[in-house]
Amino acid sequence: MRYPNEKAFTLLEVLFAFSIFTTIVFFMFPVFQIISDNKDSNGRLQAMEWDVFCSQIKKEIHISSKAEVISGNLVLTLNNEKILYEKYGSNIRKRVNSTGHETLLQNVSLVTFTRINNSVKITVKDVWEREYSVVVHSYIEWFPIL
Repeated sequence: MRYPNEKAFTLLEVLFAFSIFTTIVFFMFPVFQIISDNKDSNGRLQAMEWDVFCSQIKKEIHISSKAEVISGNLVLTLNNEKILYEKYGSNIRKRVNSTGHETLLQNVSLVTFTRINNSVKITVKDVWEREYSVVVHSYIEWFPIL
């Protein structure tokens, strides 16, 4: 005799629940792998930012009429404008005629500018202890270093 209010799991319901469970477990592994791979993206992003920074500073150094390293900052003279590159917190920023604030590179722990004859060497260490360096030569002859 069957009772109309009798509630129990059937084999079909158990198989359906098990298939949902295995589907969830199957997709969890790729999700964890994507999350762990995302940690390395910070380094790749920093390398791309470095390339953009190098392109911008090369363009200005190539056409500047004068370059000086003053108090650890790079000062370029271009068409009667003073362009200042300096470390500001954990960023490298650019200021024109001591105004503005253009962030060029982030997550920087150390930056050094060195003038060598008619070129500038820039060395940057990021917060992950990776070091980047570039030497940029000017197309215009600068005055000798005094």
